[in-house]
Amino acid sequence: MGATYYARYLAWLELALAGGTYVGLVAKHEGDVIAGAGLVLLNWGPTRDDPGVLRGRIVNVFTAPAWRRQGVAKHLLEELIQRGKQAGIGTFSLGASEEGAALYRQLGFVRYGEEMRRRG
Repeated sequence: MGATYYARYLAWLELALAGGTYVGLVAKHEGDVIAGAGLVLLNWGPTRDDPGVLRGRIVNVFTAPAWRRQGVAKHLLEELIQRGKQAGIGTFSLGASEEGAALYRQLGFVRYGEEMRRRG
């Protein structure tokens, strides 16, 4: 990913933070960021199985290698899910790496097939 992507993402992130549609959390140790996670609030509209109008998309989950498997990311994700529920979100989604899938399963996420997208 090049500089153009990062510039676009930063511009989007600034708008999303200002508009309240992105919540980002970080964990620090002695002033250094050791983990982070974000939640995008999506105006989805009610569906037959979820009457809420918002969906939550978990993004930007990372943990510094020295801090992995110590519960730091789990704590951040639990906090994001709680905040999402307080905002009326009942359905959350994410894209999971093989390495992260076990953590997400602990938090109640299940595989629901492959995501699809349309470009252009």
